[in-house]
Amino acid sequence: MTEHSTLILNHYQAKVISGELIFDAAQQNAVMALNSLSEQLQTPLKWWQKVPTIKGVYLYGPVGRGKSMLMDLFYKNLPIEQKQRLHFHHFIAQVHAQLSQLQGQANPLTLIAKHWANNIRVLCFDEFFVSDIGDAMIMAKLFNALFEQGVVLVATSNAKPEQLYYNGLQRVLFLPTIDLINSHCHIINVAGDDDHRFRYGKNSRHYFINLPNNDFKNEFLTSFPTVIHNNTISVHGRELPYLLKADNALMIDFMALCSGPRSANDYMFLATQFDVLYVSNVPQMGIKATGKVIVHGIEDSYQREKQTLDEHTFDDEARRFIALVDEFYDCNKLLVINAQTDIEHLYKGKKLSFEYARTQSRIVEMQNW
Repeated sequence: MTEHSTLILNHYQAKVISGELIFDAAQQNAVMALNSLSEQLQTPLKWWQKVPTIKGVYLYGPVGRGKSMLMDLFYKNLPIEQKQRLHFHHFIAQVHAQLSQLQGQANPLTLIAKHWANNIRVLCFDEFFVSDIGDAMIMAKLFNALFEQGVVLVATSNAKPEQLYYNGLQRVLFLPTIDLINSHCHIINVAGDDDHRFRYGKNSRHYFINLPNNDFKNEFLTSFPTVIHNNTISVHGRELPYLLKADNALMIDFMALCSGPRSANDYMFLATQFDVLYVSNVPQMGIKATGKVIVHGIEDSYQREKQTLDEHTFDDEARRFIALVDEFYDCNKLLVINAQTDIEHLYKGKKLSFEYARTQSRIVEMQNW
């Protein structure tokens, strides 16, 4: 038992005693697992002892269960330097960049895993999910190489491992990744009765419904009186029109921001440049079927789970909006939204309902920032 062995557990219990957190049995179970992992990571070895295989922790459950808070608690109080916490999208973007640099070399994913393992012993992914076929196809080899190098995974997700990439193209190639996660992590369900998003009450400080455009602009001008009106900024070589711009804040129309050739890289750029982004005229998405049907099965060598999904209006824009919220949330940058309807009903389609549940939770949490 080391000096820091109960640090994570003690911090959680102190937050409950102080009233900052409400006691939650499922959360306490997760804290015990994270505390045990911390103990194992700190246990000193004698010179003759072999480094043991340490299983990580994979927490899953619905939105509002405090998974990110538990990850914060673990990461901040884990007293080792060889740790890194990052969004999975950022991690996989770095991996793809490294793959490009290693073209022509044998076993590039093994080389990449060794590079990460040289500096990192514990890799933390908050809100882990997979949606891209390019990511899914390399993950089994990548995770296997990371685990062989002794990297310990700690992750939170809305989905248990078996639900990851559920309707993805060529999902059969992703199944070994699920097996690896199950083998190398303790899988812990943090589902419970309480929705901790509302522990400070319900409010909508930064979310407006059908506010007239001039009034929404006045909200911006109240906080940022010195602005440039109706111009453009260059984002990765493409012009992006905006309505208002201050030194550290921007107002953009939803369709300019989330329609057309925009990607998560654009939102990553905006999150590094601005502390606050006002998004105007956000429509209700997914309320009407477009008539286009996606039939999941086996076609043209692409294997999916057998399922039929209707495309709905603004599904593409909703996907980009989800990426936008993810980037700003992860960077602790604020979104101020003027939308057609309330947060709960902003996306009504089926295709992205799972992903939007996470987005809804993050927008709700932003109201208390």
